[in-house]
Amino acid sequence: MEFLRLLQTEAVLNLRRVLAIAIVAGLSNAAVLALINAAASTKSGERGRTLLLGIMFITVVAAYTVSQRFVMIASAKEVERIIHRIRCRLIEEVRHCELPAIELLGPTRIFNGLSKEIQTIAQSGNIMGIVTQMAVLLVFATFYLMWVSMTAFLLALGFIAVASILYFARMSRMNRAIHDAATAEYGLHEYLTAVLDGFKEIKLNDRRSRELAADVVNASLHAADARVKSQSEFGQNFVFTQDVFFLLLGTIVFIVPMLSDTSSDTLVKATAAVLFLFAPISGVVTSVPVFANANASAASINELERLLTQSNAGAARTEDQAPQEARQSFREIELRDVMFRFGDGENEQPFQVGPINLTFRAGETVFISGGNGSGKSTLLRLLTSLYSPQQGTIFLDGRPVGRSDTESYRTLFSAVFGDYHVFKRLYGIDPETLAEVPALLETFELTDKTGLVGNEFSTIGLSAGQRKRLGLIVAILEHRPICVLDEWAADQDPIFRRKFYTELITNMKAAGTTVICVSHDDRYYDLADRRVHMEEGRIAMDTREKFDA
Repeated sequence: MEFLRLLQTEAVLNLRRVLAIAIVAGLSNAAVLALINAAASTKSGERGRTLLLGIMFITVVAAYTVSQRFVMIASAKEVERIIHRIRCRLIEEVRHCELPAIELLGPTRIFNGLSKEIQTIAQSGNIMGIVTQMAVLLVFATFYLMWVSMTAFLLALGFIAVASILYFARMSRMNRAIHDAATAEYGLHEYLTAVLDGFKEIKLNDRRSRELAADVVNASLHAADARVKSQSEFGQNFVFTQDVFFLLLGTIVFIVPMLSDTSSDTLVKATAAVLFLFAPISGVVTSVPVFANANASAASINELERLLTQSNAGAARTEDQAPQEARQSFREIELRDVMFRFGDGENEQPFQVGPINLTFRAGETVFISGGNGSGKSTLLRLLTSLYSPQQGTIFLDGRPVGRSDTESYRTLFSAVFGDYHVFKRLYGIDPETLAEVPALLETFELTDKTGLVGNEFSTIGLSAGQRKRLGLIVAILEHRPICVLDEWAADQDPIFRRKFYTELITNMKAAGTTVICVSHDDRYYDLADRRVHMEEGRIAMDTREKFDA
């Protein structure tokens, strides 16, 4: 099982101690049966024996209480430690992934691996210790049955063996049903994410809203049917187990006296032993779907980690190295025959950007224009090395940028992309630059909207345009030589848009920052040193008149 393999791989010595004490709990529980039967067979005049058995009974119950409590708490702690290590490892793998790998895996799969699947494994923490204790109880209660009556033991052993074979044959169907239910849940999750992420779009189009709602209903029904099927399989297995237990009890009561000369006292003890087996058998069977879900989650996590590790193969890791010092300057960046192609190989004509031949020089302001889908955003990702060129080379000051140079090269850039995320805390910003924030908030007309508390914004619950202003403030605070802006002005009102082009970009240029800005505002094109126009993934025009003059 993937779940047990995961525990075995990740566990430390504490888990072995938990299992050892679980065995103590199981033995204590089994001893309760033996002491009860012994006390029941004690004659009325044997008070000393009864007192001794009573003291032993209290001692065994105390041992069970302490050991079982330890098992439940310690197993939960150990599983949480394991989960913490796995989660941290996955986050590190994600952190070192490149953007195309993250886009290929998809945020839903990664988020589910870090949350839903991890939570499923966490819920198995207490169950693991309890099932171990019940399994031990089951083994020793069976041996006790052998001590009471060999005939009853042999019948029970054969009966349980046949029942187990039939039960595990049925388990394969239940595991498939659980896997199908998990897959259906993923499909439903994607539709629900679409509802929330595309809420504005569905509010503006009633037909889209109704069609999406129909897909959500169908996905929900499919997920419900899959869950019903998995629960039905579990229910059938549970009823099968109950029937097996009843038939086993009937075998002891009706068949054993026919096969051997068994006294009524022995038959009562054997029957009590079988009755005592009911709780651990039910517990083990009830835990099967929990472990099946945990097994499916462990398999999913292992697969996610494998894919992340595979995508990071050959990538330079920097955990044991000092953080990269930001490059303070550059002279020229040249993209020579750079090309990037989208698609998975199934599309005969995947969208391609390039070959691109383009040079950016320090201190210039470059506007990039072009229609939707012309490749502007992909060009920015290639320039900033978020996408690695599939063909061609990027040269920095005449030297090719190789894989080992990527981290250093990226320190040239600060950026506000179209889907920019504003972090509430100012991560990666030098503390001494925080003094610049109040003036920047005033310049960007956000003083009455948010403020700085320590190294965090008091709120980031702003409009799209205001969040982009915060994003540009953060980019300025990074003091990088190049600032990349992807349609930054698109969400600004006309007055602030004019301020952006006529004042903010001018101030950034005066500070020595190279500004590369995707823009559709043709009325401000003359404020740039040059304009690069793209069509169908290629450079259609590159004006350098003002710069070369």
